[in-house]
Amino acid sequence: MASSGTAHFEVVDSAVRGLSKVQSYIEHGMNDVIEVALDLAENGGEVEGSIRELETMMKEYVSMDINLQEYDKAVTAVVQQMKQQDAMADYDVKGELERELQELATAGASPDTDSHEKVLELKEKLWQLQNPGSEMPSQPAEGNPAANDGDEPMISQVEVSTKCPISQAEMVDPVKNRVCGHSYERNAVAAFMKQRHGARCPVTSCNNTQPLMQKNLADDSALKLMIERKNRQAGRKGN
Repeated sequence: MASSGTAHFEVVDSAVRGLSKVQSYIEHGMNDVIEVALDLAENGGEVEGSIRELETMMKEYVSMDINLQEYDKAVTAVVQQMKQQDAMADYDVKGELERELQELATAGASPDTDSHEKVLELKEKLWQLQNPGSEMPSQPAEGNPAANDGDEPMISQVEVSTKCPISQAEMVDPVKNRVCGHSYERNAVAAFMKQRHGARCPVTSCNNTQPLMQKNLADDSALKLMIERKNRQAGRKGN
């Protein structure tokens, strides 16, 4: 029969594994929203209503993602507390977890879904697809709502680059760094990591201090679809 201390850690380990699985589902959901929105925008027609529904869906995914991160913080805090306790002591895991969650809810402000990286990514990629070669409007400075007098939502003025920051060539099979969000051509970053062990993200303006690691690289399916659409549009214009 397992001791109470062992049982406690088994409960927490199970919670952590569950968090990782749910995070994966949320990430796939957000990427699917981007792909569907780009498909609709590329096909044309009266799609504005559908696009707005997808934007709302994306914000719902973002809210789930933010809540999941709060839960992860609470679990981490409980784990640290358990490590400081006698492994055999009777520890109220559920009660402590609820307390940590309550403290985070009290201290935290309402989540800002509009500035989440996935919401911005959706708007940026739609803009690039619908307005090739045009500069995206800047988001008004905080506290200056008059900068946007129209009804259209303003988006971040961040260009979605399709060139690999390592090879400087157009990407074909991009992967995204989960830590900083930058993307690279798969083969280029693999060779870069092999040649420069412990190297960081090669993007000059990147503040990520963690070394590049294979486990932090994921398929950037949304960017790949955008590149394919860009190439198809270029092909149609050339005909």
